[in-house]
This record gives sequence, structure tokens and C-alpha cells, in this order.
Amino acid sequence: MREGSGPSGIQKAYMNSNLRSYVPGLLAILLLVIFGQILRPGFASPANISSILNQASVLAVVCIGQLVVIVGTGGIDLSTGACVSMGALVGSMFMDGKMSQLPLAILVTLLLGVAAGCINGIGIQFFKIPALAMTLIMSTVIDGFTKAVTKGKPSLNLPKLYKAVIGQPIVGRFCAIILIAAVFVVLYELLLGKTRFGKSIYVMGSNSVAAGMCGLNIPFLSVFVYVISGAMASLAGLILVGYVGSGQMGMGDTYTMLSIAAVVIGGAKVTGGKGSLLGGVIGSVVLMLLSTVLTSMGMPEGARQFSQGIILLAVLIANCRLPFYRQ
Repeated sequence: MREGSGPSGIQKAYMNSNLRSYVPGLLAILLLVIFGQILRPGFASPANISSILNQASVLAVVCIGQLVVIVGTGGIDLSTGACVSMGALVGSMFMDGKMSQLPLAILVTLLLGVAAGCINGIGIQFFKIPALAMTLIMSTVIDGFTKAVTKGKPSLNLPKLYKAVIGQPIVGRFCAIILIAAVFVVLYELLLGKTRFGKSIYVMGSNSVAAGMCGLNIPFLSVFVYVISGAMASLAGLILVGYVGSGQMGMGDTYTMLSIAAVVIGGAKVTGGKGSLLGGVIGSVVLMLLSTVLTSMGMPEGARQFSQGIILLAVLIANCRLPFYRQ
């Protein structure tokens, strides 16, 4: 790749995630807040908004990995929910109620997520297993591993200090979990937008053949995006269990669909090459607002899941058809 022309092309691929792609998500946030306030006075109160943002923060961390996979490969990772559950249960098991064990829990959680992502990436890249099939099967493997290690028991023995730190308000009622998510989002936004590695992911997602001809290591990048996805989903599980205060099998299952929906709502192109973490954050807030509004309407869980699925389908159609997303 020539120094004179290469970087500008890569930068253009990254900048393709422009502000116009955020418009639908921002508009949805505004409309949902207004509708929620009409439906239930006090919906837009600082206490309720802070609760929504706290929940959206965990989803935003999961979205980091999902976005990298979608942008870099045009595929999706269906094992993220299983990784979230694994990180929550196995990580808390290694803490064993002792704050001093937190570094070990973080290390084990990350290593397990990396291993899961590596297996996904190798299966897809070298054995040519379709991404949907590979990650779906892997989610079953991860769930089985989690159940075998923890014997399916819920995690209730978390250090009180850990729960306090994760859920501790730092500004008003806004908890530290928001700050934790913001740090991860900023770091990965810089990685994707300012480094050669990050920009290469956008180029690969736009045209992997051309990217390979330019000298990019496509096999390595293709595996590494799944490694990032597995690691961030597992770490999000460890954060989630600290915020919720307990863990159980399947607690991360909904994050698979939600993470896909969030990055798409935020303007990511499902065929790869376009998307940003800021868009994923916007999408996360939209989905948490939507869930809260549907709950306020008295919808049972099944009806809420049905509604979210229909909305995801509509967003996927819009992703392919509307100029906000196509550009």
C-alpha cells in the first residue's frame, strides 16, 4: 500500500460513518422520550433516564465487539449472549465473594472470551463455516461449558464492594457503570478511527479482496475481530453481574439480538465497511428506551420481545433501503 494514497482511502472508509447515519437513532430517542412522558408522567425524570442509561451501558460494551465483526466481515456474532452469561457466572465464581480475587476474575473472563472468539474466527476463516452457523453452534458450546463449570448454579456470592463500585452513583443518580462503558467506547473509537489496524478493518469490510491486494493480513484480521467480540461480551457479563448483583444461566441471551439491533440502528451497514461505536451507543439507548416504554404500556415479556423483533426487522429493511444508511 503506497504511503501517499493508502491512508486517505482508509480514512475515507472510516469517515463513511457520517453524522447523517445517526439521525434516525437520535430522532427515535427524542420520540420515545416524548411518548414515554405522555404515557407516564415522570418518564423523563433524571432518575428514570439514569436507570435507562445504566442499562444501555452494558449493551454498549457488548456492541463494541458486535460492531467490529459487522464492520470488518459483514457477518454477525450470535455467540455474544452466551459469552455475556459465561463472563457473568464464571467471572463471579472466580471472585468467590472476595474483592482481592477481582484481577483473577477479569483475567479468566477475558481469556475465555478470547478463546471463544478465536474458535469462531478460525472456524469461519479457515474451515469456511458460515458465520451464522459457526457462532450459533458456538453459543451452545459456550452455554454447555458455563453450565459444566458452574453446575448451572446461580451466582449470589459477589463482593459487596464490587457491587457498590459498579452500581455506585457518580453524578446524581448516574452510576459508575456509565463511566466504565464510556472509557471502553472512547478507547475503541480511537482504535478504529486513528490506528492503521482499525482503519484496515473498515477497508476489509468494504472490499476484502482489494484489501488483501493492498497487503492487509485478511486471515489475521478476520479472526481477530471475533476475538474482540468474544472478549468484550465476556467482560460485559462481568460488569452486568456486578450491576445486577447476581447471575444466572441465560442472563445474557437477549444481548445477542439487542447488540445486532443497536449497531444497525446506529447506522452500521450490515454488509460491512461502515459503522461507528457512537452509533452503537445511540442504538443501545434507543433499545433500552423502547423496552422501558413497552413495559410502561403494560406489555408482557413475550409481547415486548415480539415488538423488538419486528422493529429490528424494520430497521434491517431501512438499512438496505434508506439513504441515511446506504451512503
